[in-house]
Amino acid sequence: MRVASLFISACLFLSQSAVQTATPVQRDPQAVALLQTSVQAMGGTAPTASLAMGDIVTVAGSLNSTGTIRILTRGTDQTSEQIQTSSSFTRVYSRGRASITTGGSLSTLPMESAVTTQSSCFPLPFLSAALANPDTAFKYIGLETLNGSSVQHIQFWNTFASIPDLQPLANLSHRDIWVDATSGLPQRVSFASRSSDRSGSSVPVDVLLSDYRNTNGILYPFSIQVSVNGTPWATISIQNVTLNSGLDDSSFLVQ
Repeated sequence: MRVASLFISACLFLSQSAVQTATPVQRDPQAVALLQTSVQAMGGTAPTASLAMGDIVTVAGSLNSTGTIRILTRGTDQTSEQIQTSSSFTRVYSRGRASITTGGSLSTLPMESAVTTQSSCFPLPFLSAALANPDTAFKYIGLETLNGSSVQHIQFWNTFASIPDLQPLANLSHRDIWVDATSGLPQRVSFASRSSDRSGSSVPVDVLLSDYRNTNGILYPFSIQVSVNGTPWATISIQNVTLNSGLDDSSFLVQ
């Protein structure tokens, strides 16, 4: 009886310790409320699919390259950026996995890269996904100024609290977003893009969003500027957007 009693006491102690040491997911109410308002400002619900087509100018040193871009989304967890320039490539994100195709060769990106590969060019789907995921942590940074306008700075990341094996990726999934203090529309998204060779190196990426236009009740940014490592890399001018266009999984293939 004494042995049984000690065993039960030990089990209860371990159970209570597990509960006490469990770290709740940080969900700052102010940050969550601001992003919910932002989602509503863009239309409230992500379209089942979207296809945006436009022009892109990329800069690599002294070399400028002009071409076209197609940005596809499906639901809140699939995106594809298809860039046709002198250095063409397609970058796909699908339900936690990602790949890149260059020169007709498809390569799967490591998970360290995949966690920030979902396209930032159309914020409504990925913000909707973040808010719906109970593993997402949110932190309010503060009121700041961006290009002369007041913006609310918020940080969020996937803690992978429900997937212990993936929790080492949590610190790699951070994104910062700045939403206009008046309209609620996202103005900037920043994150660290990890190297695809698993070297652990990363470069900061900034995406500036403006000129939102109404397309069947959804506000889409028609002007997008991307900087890599502090240097302007791409200027994107969206020409037209088609919603609920019937895209399927074949447009978002990863190995």
